[in-house]
Amino acid sequence: MPHLLLDIGNTRAKFALSDNGKLILSDFVDLNHSDTLHSLCDIYHPDAAIASVVGNMPDFNSLLPSPLASHLHLLSCNSRLPITIDYDTPQSLGMDRVAACIGARTLCKDYALMVVDAGTCITIDILDDSNCYRGGAILPGLKMRLRALHDFTAALPLVEPDSAQWDGSQPVPLAGKSTRNSILSGVLNATLFEIQSFAQQFNNTYPSLKLFLTGGNADFFAKQLFFPNFANSNLLFLGLDKILEMNL
Repeated sequence: MPHLLLDIGNTRAKFALSDNGKLILSDFVDLNHSDTLHSLCDIYHPDAAIASVVGNMPDFNSLLPSPLASHLHLLSCNSRLPITIDYDTPQSLGMDRVAACIGARTLCKDYALMVVDAGTCITIDILDDSNCYRGGAILPGLKMRLRALHDFTAALPLVEPDSAQWDGSQPVPLAGKSTRNSILSGVLNATLFEIQSFAQQFNNTYPSLKLFLTGGNADFFAKQLFFPNFANSNLLFLGLDKILEMNL
């Protein structure tokens, strides 16, 4: 039977459907309108659901049909997992980070993994080759950095990259020759260098490290990083599906 997978992040929510471990559908969803998920459930009849919630907890009893709401697993540090956690404060750990690592593990079995989720914030997480989650780093996301330069200065404008710059197909000049391009260089290039440096340093500890990218700005980093990488927008959903199977 299909499973309903919900990713409720800081700024938006997504859903996916899986069947026998394969994703068959995914899209964004407006949590203020329950009709979408109800209609989806009427068509596909999922028998269980799992939700990763980063922001405010929605009212799942109204969002989901009552039979499915009673078979909803809320991801937490108490969920049964296919990996172990080495983290000093597991209650504060964003479990979406863990789920993305588990999703990457379904695609790459035998190596240490560095998983970068480039969304509102950028998270960097390490899963070693013995399937132990070793923690990571949290960085401001690209839009957050651009917004901060505008909000905390008197004269700098709020800059939006061109579409070709956002998706990484057009590199940002290292030396900007306008205020706009100087801001873009400082934000986009510096963030790129940070992730590159994290990958190189972690590779010293975990030789043959594999780098996975996910999140809204994954394409930018995938095309610009010198470190070999794999971009997959569905890592979190792949991980949620694996976790749900263990918690039915």
